[in-house]
Amino acid sequence: MTSIEENPFAALLQEGANSDGVPHKLVEEVLLFTLNKASSSAVLCLADVVVETSEEMLSEDLVAHALFERLMLAETSQYAAGNASEMAMERRAMRYLKGAFTRCGLIQAERKIDCSKILALILNNASTCMRQPDLFAPQSFGAQWMEMFEQDEDEHDTSTQEFLIRVTCKVMEEVEPIEALGALKAIFYPVLTELQKNIAKLNLITMKKNTFWILGYFVRDKRAAVLGELLIDYTTPNPRASGSEYMDTLLGSLLCISILPKTQTGKYEFFQELSINQTDEALWALLSHHQQSIFLLVKQLLVLSPETKKKTLQWVGNCLDANVPRGHLWSSINASLEQTAHSTSSDAFMTNLTAVLVRLCAPLCMPSLKVLLVDPTYCAVPNKDRQAKGVSMLRAHAETCLLTSEEGEERLTAEKYNFVTEIFYMTHKCFELSNIPCIERFVRVLRELQNTQMAYGEIVNSDPNSEVAKNLFRMIRDQIQQVLTIKNTLAEPTNDMYLLKFFEASAIWLTEIAMLPREIYEQCLDKRDFSPQVFRNMELLSDTPPFVAPYMQSVPESIIDNISAFLNAARKLNGEQYINIYFSAHDAFFKMIILFMGSSALVKNPHLRAKLAEALEFLLPSRIMGSHRKTFVSHVFDNHPDRLKVVRSLLNVFVSIEMTGQSVQFEQKFNYRRPMYAIMEFLWTKPEHVQCFRDLAVEAEQNMDAIEPPIFLRFINLLINDAIFLLDESLSNLEQIKQLQQAQDNGEWESLPHTEREQHMTNLQHLGMLARFDNIIGRDTINLLKLLTSKIKSIFCHNSMVDRMAAMLNYFLLNLVGPKKERFKVKDKKEFEFDPAQTVIEISHIYINLSSDESFCLAVSQDGRSYSEQLFSYAENILIRIGGGQLIGDMSEFAVKVARMGAQYKEEQELLADAPEEYLDPIISTLMTDPVVLPSSKVTVDRSTIARHLLSDQTDPFNREPLTMDKVKSNEALKQEIESWIQGKREAARSNS
Repeated sequence: MTSIEENPFAALLQEGANSDGVPHKLVEEVLLFTLNKASSSAVLCLADVVVETSEEMLSEDLVAHALFERLMLAETSQYAAGNASEMAMERRAMRYLKGAFTRCGLIQAERKIDCSKILALILNNASTCMRQPDLFAPQSFGAQWMEMFEQDEDEHDTSTQEFLIRVTCKVMEEVEPIEALGALKAIFYPVLTELQKNIAKLNLITMKKNTFWILGYFVRDKRAAVLGELLIDYTTPNPRASGSEYMDTLLGSLLCISILPKTQTGKYEFFQELSINQTDEALWALLSHHQQSIFLLVKQLLVLSPETKKKTLQWVGNCLDANVPRGHLWSSINASLEQTAHSTSSDAFMTNLTAVLVRLCAPLCMPSLKVLLVDPTYCAVPNKDRQAKGVSMLRAHAETCLLTSEEGEERLTAEKYNFVTEIFYMTHKCFELSNIPCIERFVRVLRELQNTQMAYGEIVNSDPNSEVAKNLFRMIRDQIQQVLTIKNTLAEPTNDMYLLKFFEASAIWLTEIAMLPREIYEQCLDKRDFSPQVFRNMELLSDTPPFVAPYMQSVPESIIDNISAFLNAARKLNGEQYINIYFSAHDAFFKMIILFMGSSALVKNPHLRAKLAEALEFLLPSRIMGSHRKTFVSHVFDNHPDRLKVVRSLLNVFVSIEMTGQSVQFEQKFNYRRPMYAIMEFLWTKPEHVQCFRDLAVEAEQNMDAIEPPIFLRFINLLINDAIFLLDESLSNLEQIKQLQQAQDNGEWESLPHTEREQHMTNLQHLGMLARFDNIIGRDTINLLKLLTSKIKSIFCHNSMVDRMAAMLNYFLLNLVGPKKERFKVKDKKEFEFDPAQTVIEISHIYINLSSDESFCLAVSQDGRSYSEQLFSYAENILIRIGGGQLIGDMSEFAVKVARMGAQYKEEQELLADAPEEYLDPIISTLMTDPVVLPSSKVTVDRSTIARHLLSDQTDPFNREPLTMDKVKSNEALKQEIESWIQGKREAARSNS
């Protein structure tokens, strides 16, 4: 043995011999080196590097020194003792220490030997490597960690994970937290950069399964939460980053992997076959697994520590704010894709982010219903209070809400907002910015595809081998690929189910906050917490709850808009088979729609209420009015406790989209009403719903002079207005179409320049589209009038309505069966949905439905614009030709009755022809029977005339002052004077005869 004088480490040996120290044998087994040249172990011999000894116990300091020297070896082969193993020869310091750590753990577990001292030395040295990597240059510890992560994919082998955690904790113990985080970032940022580069090269099919396993090392263990903080810091761009810059982050690169292209202008990779109905379940499975993996990663970040939770929510909040322009992308006519494609995240990124967030919302859904802990005042928090109240969404206070607040009014806010509230609002915002633009893009591309197919069909018939035909065929392939890609992304069943349950929970929450009783609200005021807390499931007592809480001014419109968009998209994407699985959602949607659709006190925006009517159509139990949905069963219209409120709610929204101050564009109005017609036609098959219509008609007749015209009266007035407008528009367009078709057939276009021919063709297509739309909606309107008049008659024959009803029917009939009907005889009527024969049958039914009322028969005969004695003869000839024989007898009887009453009325009018000017209505110049005085203009008019006027315009027609029926005053003196004059005329006539 070397003396103390010869080797200073000999003192450590003597000290080790007299203390507990570390067994030399254990050092050989764990650290794979020896200080004993005579040892037979297959390890490295460091006797010449440190000190030679055959002592059985070594001091800790000596082992520490020997271990450090072992780590500093640039070359290990020259120290191999005998047949040294590869592990013993390992030159990479961190790999070597990890191996020692693993062996240490096995020995402790299997042989119950205390290895704590040697374990401490391993961790100390690993910490030194992490904090002072320059000592071990040119080694790259980041690369060594990456190798260990990649090689360790066995979830049952936790040695690498445990080593990482223990080393990280050791680093955190030894230096200040900020310094420790900096040291760890220096090692692991290169690891994450390399990982991100690899991810950027992958797609949904080539995605490596170990990617999420590697990322999991940073988030699996709360003991080393700093690793999660390091990960979220690495993947966070600068605070002013654009939406597209979030795609360039690590998390963003994962979110970009989808069925959709990674970037907005990227290449479509899937669905290159020409099949419009194709779905790919294998791709669905890959997408679902990928989204679930990202969700688990984000969830771990949220639960790892308060700091990682805060930073993760900030990441989502900032990302959503940076992508707000996506919400305006399709709503603005002038906004082009190119303007925002490079500044916002792609559809792939955003739809995946929605999929992650909606999975985080699973506890909010049935059956746990934690959605009832969501506070409705979240969007009232001003920017200055965001941090203090725990609001991560930027500019939440700028959201458009269900009700408006006065300018400068301070809205209610809670004391603080919980995670449930945060994730609820973030998910809705994300859906608004991701799925809704995607749905709109899908509809647009589908429309473009249909137009391209139409153009291709026309070209291929005349010149199938032309360049134009080939180009159109290529366009069709590309458009089909886009349609299938978007469709398969949005209709993936797992995510679809998550969204359905989330929106069901949202519908329940909306209903609960809207119906919160006043006394509960006052308790909420005291607590500064406005979440509904419990599921009360109260019955709807009226269109509007008796108490509307002020916090409804803070509930974003987007929540209702998202639910409507989701349900409407289910029809377009054939996704209803997944919604069909989950029946309980129907009840929640139905109740929410009924409550909000019919109440302007809850939803100010008529567009939004009309969208709810579209969403309600989804719940129809079978194909109605040409809908392309598959049939499925729903009992809400038969069994829901609030089902009898649906008729009034529908009529409310039907009327509200045209009321003064709530008007919408004329064409948009009919788009909104189309699903309403489908719902009403279905409701007419249910006796209890028919009774609701009848009850509303009775209520209207009893309140004809009310301040606000009864809802049913306004409803049928609008139906008549719409029917007249739509027929006029349709016939005008059909007349122009016929002229264009004749000019084309006669060869008049051939001599025109190419641009003019193109313009004529465009005009023809445009007019055809308009005529088709008008005919479809007009047919629905007339059909609804036929249904209504089959059970409800008297209100259509009321003196304020009967003349318009009769004039409308006569006008329709004259145009469809009269001498001028040939003007509208276009080629291929089916193309324009023009079916005059069916319309004549429907109109005939309406005539017959109302024929028992004498005032109606009289009004038909007195229509000077369209009625003549030949009108019903024309109709009879047409009915014979189109197979309406069963109607002919009834129509003949009706025609005789009308003619008789007309003759009687004519005699009466001749008798009263010289009526004084003051007896005549100043608006329509007929003899007044019930004169009333208008309060502001003091003009006297007939009651029926002003009642009819006020249905459409609640102002005095003579001075435009506001006016309601309850304000008009009967002119009894004039009425008696007129009656006396009429009586005198009749008596004089009798005397003469």
